[in-house]
Amino acid sequence: MYEKRLVEAYISEHGTEPTTGETLTVEDLVDLKSPKTVRPRPPTLTSIPALLSVFQEEFDSLALQTYTLQQNLNQARQELSVALYQNDAAQRVIARLLKERDDARQALAKVDVGRSNTNGDAMQVDSAPLQASILEKIESTQQALMKTRRKRPVPEDWATADSISSYTPGVVSEQLYPGGTVLAVHESGDVVLVGGSDGAAGIYSLSERQLLSPLKAGPGSVTSGVWAGPRMIVSTSAGAVKVFESGQEVASFSVHAGSANAVALHPSGSILASVGEDKSYILYDLESNKVLTQVQSDSGKTWC
Repeated sequence: MYEKRLVEAYISEHGTEPTTGETLTVEDLVDLKSPKTVRPRPPTLTSIPALLSVFQEEFDSLALQTYTLQQNLNQARQELSVALYQNDAAQRVIARLLKERDDARQALAKVDVGRSNTNGDAMQVDSAPLQASILEKIESTQQALMKTRRKRPVPEDWATADSISSYTPGVVSEQLYPGGTVLAVHESGDVVLVGGSDGAAGIYSLSERQLLSPLKAGPGSVTSGVWAGPRMIVSTSAGAVKVFESGQEVASFSVHAGSANAVALHPSGSILASVGEDKSYILYDLESNKVLTQVQSDSGKTWC
C-alpha cells in the first residue's frame, strides 16, 4: 500500500515496484478507497484552558528529559576522564618497566661471567678474533658448497604443501620426556635426539620404538639440540651447551649469562654456534672442545 502521488512519481522515474523491483506501470496500480472518518477531539482539548494545561505538561516532560540527558552526559564525561587518566598512568608504568627491563638486560649482557671448558681451564672470552685455521676452514667449506649449489637440480620427489597437509601419524610413541620441545633426526634417519623441560634428553630409535640412551643435560630445560656426526649437542635454559658421544658427556660449556636458546652446526661439521638471552652468539671448536669467540648484539636471540 502506497500513497498515490509518491508511488506514481517513483514509477515514472524508475519504472519498477519500489519493494520488489519488478517492472510496474501506472496503469497497474489499484486505487484503494476508504471512508473518510474524522476522529472527535478528546474532552481535554475542547477549550483553551485545557489546551494550555496539555502544553504545560508536555513542556514539563520535555524539560525533565533534557535535564536527565544533561546529567547522563556529565556522568559519561567524568567516567571517560577517569578512564583516560588510568590508561595514561598504566602506559607510563609500562614504559618505565620496559625501560628497567631493557637496562637490566643490557647490564646482564655486560656481566663478565667466569667460563670453563671440560678440562677445567678458566677462559676469558671477549669477542676474540677467529683463528686463521678456523677462517680458512669456513672459507674452504663455503667455496666447496658454492660450486655444487649452482649445479644442484631441484629434486623431483620434493614434498609439496598438498602432500604434507595429507600426512597422518604412522606410529605414536609413549611420552618420553615431559614438556618435550626438542626433536633432531640423525642423518641416518633411524635415531632421534629428544629433550624435555626437566633437563633430560635421550636417543630414541624409530625402528626399535624405544629409548636407547638417556642423557643428563643438567638443571633447567633442554631448549635445542643438533647432531654433529655421532655426537649429540644440546643447550639448556641454565645457559649450558653440552656435547655427548656414546651416551657420555665429552664437553660442556657454560658461557651464556642466561638461557642458551638454540644451537646450530656449521656445514664443516666441526664448528658449533649457540645463541642466548644475553644478546650474544658464541662459536665453539668441536675438535678441540674450546670456545672460539663470543659476539655481543643488540637483542636477545631465540634461534640460529
